[in-house]
Amino acid sequence: MTPISTTCLRSFGRSAPRLLLAAAVALLALAAPMALAAAAGSAACPSRTAAAEYRLPENPQELLRLDDEMRAFFAARVHRKGSREARIDEIAAAILGEHGLHFRYETGGVYDVREAFRRRRGNCVTYALLVVAVAREFRIPASFNEVAMRPLWDRAGGIVLESRHLNVRVELADGTYEIDLKGSENRREARITTMVVDDVRAFAGMFSNAGVYRLAAGDRVGALRLFELATLTDPSAAFAWSNLGGARALAGEAECASLCYERALVAAPDTMAALSGLAHLQRTAGRVDEAERLERRSLRYREHNPYYLSAVAREEFAAGRLDEARHHLARALRIKPDEPEFRGLMIEIDGRRRLEREEGRRTGRVGAKRGEVVVAGR
Repeated sequence: MTPISTTCLRSFGRSAPRLLLAAAVALLALAAPMALAAAAGSAACPSRTAAAEYRLPENPQELLRLDDEMRAFFAARVHRKGSREARIDEIAAAILGEHGLHFRYETGGVYDVREAFRRRRGNCVTYALLVVAVAREFRIPASFNEVAMRPLWDRAGGIVLESRHLNVRVELADGTYEIDLKGSENRREARITTMVVDDVRAFAGMFSNAGVYRLAAGDRVGALRLFELATLTDPSAAFAWSNLGGARALAGEAECASLCYERALVAAPDTMAALSGLAHLQRTAGRVDEAERLERRSLRYREHNPYYLSAVAREEFAAGRLDEARHHLARALRIKPDEPEFRGLMIEIDGRRRLEREEGRRTGRVGAKRGEVVVAGR
């Protein structure tokens, strides 16, 4: 993980958002096997210790509540009468600085603000909550900001993860600031759009985020409860319904999973993880026509998912279609070149292709394409 930076970046013009700090992972989305969507932008596995020790409070309002110890800590470091910009800088320093909390990134660290203060670490969603809570304590109108990015993929256990991101937006007299953690270089290049979201959407993301990590850690019951809390907190959050559908699908509850995916698509018809998950369920149930219709809608999404491409490559490898397998795996590696599994499979495919070429030379079939007979020489 790239170390967290405490440097404030001020290179943006007045018309564009300015990043106080750079970025990492956040809102998570999940899907069933071969539906292939979900979320986490770090290769590190979720923290099993954190999952075992800590439970988010089920009351969303508790997620942002500061206690007296926190108020005293920040009151000693942030001047209430300073300019809004100065207070933002002081809050960032109080959280991230060596003489403050020295807050550090933790992949699976999904905590309410009091627990984040106690542990002095957390992931991007946790950091965003902490900044918003402290900023509002000092009368700074901070908002949650959802950042759409080009897909970043990872996997935890049997769950494929697609990263979303949440940070904090503050409007100041000289422009817009985004306050964020630094977890990836070239984050600006990966950004597509940003959108301010209300507190309930951020809280739903928090529950959903925690649910993904808990599911990856093997706690299916705890994960389902968190996904349900996400949908109850914000019934219009498509990602929450899609995650719940994925968890239900993994539990073998196909009918319930289908209903969840359909709710996600009502909330946002372009929810690709839900489309892909629903297509998988329809195909498994033998409803091929409906599955193909859904697959056509989600084809571009699936073909940008390196784990989907590697699964296709494995099927082609098993069927002996080596050139096709290599083609799909090469695309997966272009998207995610740091995945050891892909490199291992490529070694297997290339090894099999070499053996076939050597066998072809011995049998006079050099350069043969599948289904053709080529005789060497005349």
